[in-house]
Amino acid sequence: MKKRRLGIMGLIAIGALLVLCSCGGSGGGKRLTKAQFAEKANALCVTFNTAEKAAGNPSSIAGAITYFEKLTPLYEKRVANLEKLKPPASEEADVKSLIAIEKNEASLAKQLLAALKKNDTTKANELVASGNSNSTKAKPLYKRLGLTECSK
Repeated sequence: MKKRRLGIMGLIAIGALLVLCSCGGSGGGKRLTKAQFAEKANALCVTFNTAEKAAGNPSSIAGAITYFEKLTPLYEKRVANLEKLKPPASEEADVKSLIAIEKNEASLAKQLLAALKKNDTTKANELVASGNSNSTKAKPLYKRLGLTECSK
């Protein structure tokens, strides 16, 4: 029972991590200003955050599987859209770092979903720990980039 509770708590933590990493959009051909980049990214974070809230908080392994089946594709799409944005040259390095973290996060979410389907709570907990590490790395990037909605 303790392992199951730990696994469910880990799932909730990964869900929160997905919320933290939930911004993106389409960018067009020219570089955006800092304000334009933040506005477009934050708008897409709001969309993802809304979907995440609608998915609810899973209270079982089956609920967590459904949760990640719904949110992982939306998250991957958000990351792809973030990649399409053209930030100011002065922020490009931070955006590339953030995208790398978020691509890793999308991979972790897929791996977590697979672990949940196998009822492998040990692997799920390892993935949660990796996700928490990513969250710690992403927070200062969100702040520097002005992505307030993405850090919620």
